[in-house]
Amino acid sequence: MAYQFVLFDRSEGVGLVTLNRPEQLNAFTLQMLEELLNVFKGMERDPEVRAIILTGAGKAFCGGEDFKARAQQETQAFESAPAPVAPPAYSYNPQPIVPPLPVTNPDYTPLNPGPPPSFQRSEPQDPFAPVYSQNPAPKAPETAVSTRPNSMHDLIRRSYSPLLLQIRRIRKPVIAAINGVAAGTGFGLALACDVRYASDNARFLEVSTRVGLMPGGGLAYLLPRLIGTSRAMELAFAGEEMTAGEARDLGLVSKVVTPESLLDEARKLALRLAKGPTRSIGLTKALMNESSQLSFEQALNMEAQLMEESSRTQDYREGLKAFLEKRAPNFKGS
Repeated sequence: MAYQFVLFDRSEGVGLVTLNRPEQLNAFTLQMLEELLNVFKGMERDPEVRAIILTGAGKAFCGGEDFKARAQQETQAFESAPAPVAPPAYSYNPQPIVPPLPVTNPDYTPLNPGPPPSFQRSEPQDPFAPVYSQNPAPKAPETAVSTRPNSMHDLIRRSYSPLLLQIRRIRKPVIAAINGVAAGTGFGLALACDVRYASDNARFLEVSTRVGLMPGGGLAYLLPRLIGTSRAMELAFAGEEMTAGEARDLGLVSKVVTPESLLDEARKLALRLAKGPTRSIGLTKALMNESSQLSFEQALNMEAQLMEESSRTQDYREGLKAFLEKRAPNFKGS
């Protein structure tokens, strides 16, 4: 199966994922989101992928949602529909995010995906009913990720949230090689990655307030934890642009390099991590991601549990043996 809007390559334990709508600044469509989720699910199962690089084709990392197409569709819909009634303030009714269904082929990898699942929206009668089904459905055309003004809730829960959760939960390191603009939900996509390298012409901006929306893509959760609440709010409120150098100074990215060397630098790190103890790296990722929501005591308890799991890996045995033999370990990722 060939993906239409995502490129995938695998070599030396590194999976390279490239967003591929360069003429549209790699802005999201429903199909693109589905393909990207499909690739990450495959890499989770693929033992040949031990580290991941995510980048964009052309001059942008990801321009976020396709606002041009959304504006055209929803403006027409707004003109023919009654004015929406705003819900009462603070009427948030939390519902669990339903994870994506497993792919249909148990031997699935991004290079051998087999028949992909066909996701179809359903209207559950209760908040705990599944929101996906694998009934055959026609392929969505390449349009903006939403066609109805009142579907934002469904769009986020069924398209964006599963992808962002998958990137955060995959027990393999994900490196964002930010080659250009990362805007809106594309900014959030970069933040969901574990390590961020940027070219010196990269730019970061939250554009939602420019069209009367609030930030999406997990940005309101992730950004304050990375650069502090005050600076995060300033960026989100004002829609300011941040340069690669400013992002580095704030700790948002680890390294800023020339555009020509960006992928080489990201690959150097990915290759080093791909040769490391993959399961222990994944457990470290899980603990770090969870620790911000835990008390110190809870974090110590989780550390003990995950340390026990790490100590039962083959790589730990190899590490001890290599230490005693005074040689470099040969980790296999198991």
